[in-house]
Amino acid sequence: MMSIYLIASAMAATSPATPADTAPGAAIEARAEALPIYNFDSFCRKLAGGDFEKDVKCGEQEGAAYAKLEEIWASVPEARKIECHNVAYDPDTGAGSYALHLRCIEKGK
Repeated sequence: MMSIYLIASAMAATSPATPADTAPGAAIEARAEALPIYNFDSFCRKLAGGDFEKDVKCGEQEGAAYAKLEEIWASVPEARKIECHNVAYDPDTGAGSYALHLRCIEKGK
């Protein structure tokens, strides 16, 4: 579980603030110039349903997806970034997924 928190901390320390930083339920307009900061830990916990190994694997997948998004972010059209942010982020819970965001972008190519 420690690796999930370390990934999240590292990402938060190196990424600029984004719409995901707003309060849950707040109206947001995604800023596509910066890679969003998602609370993927909540997403993974819910997805894992209490299974520690699934939670850890999810966190690792989120970290890998984040790294891939960093590589391709500048080449993704702004409209696609915003569309995929709306797919990957839940404003009601504050949870989000880099893996969902990446899949959305890849499907749009």
